[in-house]
Amino acid sequence: MPPAAATGPRPSPQAAYAQWIDACTAAGWRGTPAAEPVPVSGALGRVTAAPVRARWPSPRSDCAAMDGIAVSAGPADAGGPADAGGPADAGGPADAAGRWQLPASAFAWVDTGDPLPDGTDTVVERERVQFDAHGGAQITGPAPRGLNVRARGEDFQSGQLLIPAGHRLRPADLAAAAAAGHAALEVARQPVAAIIPTGDEIRPVGSALGPGEVTDSNSLLLALRAGEAGALPAVSDIQPDDPDVLAAEFRRAALTADLVLVIAGSSAGRSDHTAAAAARVGAVAVRGVAVRPGHPVLLGYAQPDRARAGRGAPAVPVIGIPGYPLAAAVIFELFAVPLLAQLQGRQPADRLRQRAQLTCDWVSSPDVEDWVPVSLAAAPAGEEPGYPVATPARRGAGSVSRLMRADAWWPIPIGQGKFARGELIDVHPLPGAPS
Repeated sequence: MPPAAATGPRPSPQAAYAQWIDACTAAGWRGTPAAEPVPVSGALGRVTAAPVRARWPSPRSDCAAMDGIAVSAGPADAGGPADAGGPADAGGPADAAGRWQLPASAFAWVDTGDPLPDGTDTVVERERVQFDAHGGAQITGPAPRGLNVRARGEDFQSGQLLIPAGHRLRPADLAAAAAAGHAALEVARQPVAAIIPTGDEIRPVGSALGPGEVTDSNSLLLALRAGEAGALPAVSDIQPDDPDVLAAEFRRAALTADLVLVIAGSSAGRSDHTAAAAARVGAVAVRGVAVRPGHPVLLGYAQPDRARAGRGAPAVPVIGIPGYPLAAAVIFELFAVPLLAQLQGRQPADRLRQRAQLTCDWVSSPDVEDWVPVSLAAAPAGEEPGYPVATPARRGAGSVSRLMRADAWWPIPIGQGKFARGELIDVHPLPGAPS
């Protein structure tokens, strides 16, 4: 028999998370990332474990910003032709047509990106230069000092901080690091998220289904979402509704995983054995949270097999995730996302918020934090522009198509229940949703 379901008021998601982390920490969970070097070409999406500073300036010297000729405009305060907007070696003021004449010794041809030759400080673009039969050049228009020149260190200086620690690397970050002299970066080791699907009725994706059998789409959903969160997903075989088998699988997963996600079995039904198995191999810290969908969530930890891992092996956090797809997605966002962020050495940033306008009246239970999937669209013609319109999905935690059609989550805080059509709300865009 599994432990009895929790009685009394369920904690808020925020209180439950704090209680869970405290219990894991007391059991020896470290929650700190390890670092490893990774080539810049393979570091996309990884999180920096140390600040990245420029090893040299960019550009490394004054260089041409355009194709043309390099000339000397002279000191900025020298007076004479340079102050009049012409090269110092032009030999006099411009003619009546605004043209400057230069001997061949007073300029050098440069292409974009070339270092400036010694003694030059200005580049006149090719379109304004004409060459004469004696090798000289005629310039039309002004050529003030520094024209079409990228100064040394204009982009960044040697030693300048480019990327802070705890930053998830994007393509532009890696290009900047490479330009600054880095071939590899110290990044946090990717946490491993073990995903354990359970249930006698669950079948692998692609299987022919008999009566009462269900495709294991939740493992796919959570594995891909874990990858988006920076983790390495490790999906086990489907486990039967057997507490002994589940306990053994928890211990096995805890040997190599940083987080164990158990799909289904966290409620109080006859075939729900996640709580009993978790209690056998570790402890249950929280059972039931004031959130909808997903209130039967279980939060605890597992101790790895000490005969194989050693007596000092740390506890591994465990999340018992409800089997309904929408509930599974919500619980992952609330509990797995911030924990995986911590394991990568970054603070879980505030979720990107977007203001939107409700398309209908909406009633929510004020006793729970209600996560509602919404679709977003541009405001209809004739209505006030500036905010997209948000249409909540119909209720139904078991419908994966509602999540598929959603563009954002609308988390309704505890204590708020009624909303009117046209009211402005805060939504959190889903990863990959159209903007």
